[in-house]
Amino acid sequence: MIGYMCGVFDILRAEDLQNLDMQIQLAKQDGAKYFGLGIYEKELCENLGLNTPLKDIEDRMKIMEQIIGVDFVFRVPSLDKRKKKKNAEKSYKVYEYSQKIKPKYTRKKKYEIGYAPGTYDLFHAGHLENLMIASNECEKLIVGVKSDELVYEHKHRLPIMSAEERMEILRHFKFINEVYKYYTRDLHIANDWIRFRYGKEADAFFLGSDLKKDFADAKDLNIIYTPRDPKLMKTRSSSAYRKLHLGIEHKKDYKGNIKEQLEEKQTGMKDSGKEER
Repeated sequence: MIGYMCGVFDILRAEDLQNLDMQIQLAKQDGAKYFGLGIYEKELCENLGLNTPLKDIEDRMKIMEQIIGVDFVFRVPSLDKRKKKKNAEKSYKVYEYSQKIKPKYTRKKKYEIGYAPGTYDLFHAGHLENLMIASNECEKLIVGVKSDELVYEHKHRLPIMSAEERMEILRHFKFINEVYKYYTRDLHIANDWIRFRYGKEADAFFLGSDLKKDFADAKDLNIIYTPRDPKLMKTRSSSAYRKLHLGIEHKKDYKGNIKEQLEEKQTGMKDSGKEER
């Protein structure tokens, strides 16, 4: 028996993932051995009067497939219950077959502990790809989440989502072992925390290739720069989603009070879509 729920799953929020946790648990209580997610296609969102998704369906499927408790994902072109059930069952069979042919041995990874710091605002496929590169090389992956204050100091703007919400979202990914909030970009300080936590320092630090100049002086650390395609970043990045889709500009000249901004709730984003079990 399988359980599933459907929705847009575009801009991830802690509230949405907590609701997903609940739905997975209730489905398991009802006897479901596996759980799937149906992802609304763009046309269905438009027909339902929902916001056009910022991410294409392939990216949304890639991301949601990596959430803890989700076994398989499938497309939802229509709200017809019979079609949804058929698509869910078909995707489950593909998943079941993939598990049967999956190699029983696992490759020994190059590093024991890896650390991947970043803002991770409006989590997108670019984030996922870079973190998956790190995860494939490390037995344990620790993800650093930049504090709201540090984002403002570094980028002269606040993130859409608070650090606490970004951390909660990242904790839902299967391949992330721990999430750490940092208030300074000094990698040595994060490394000290990792040593106290795990009894040894990180073996590798994973940063986007666009940050090579920023960390050029940290030559004593094993920094691995993951690829960031400049062309893709114009349309698939947190900054692109803010500017092109949400209409939020990068105001470098803003001189307001950071404390007041942090206390003020940023609103305006609609729910990522109604979901049903």
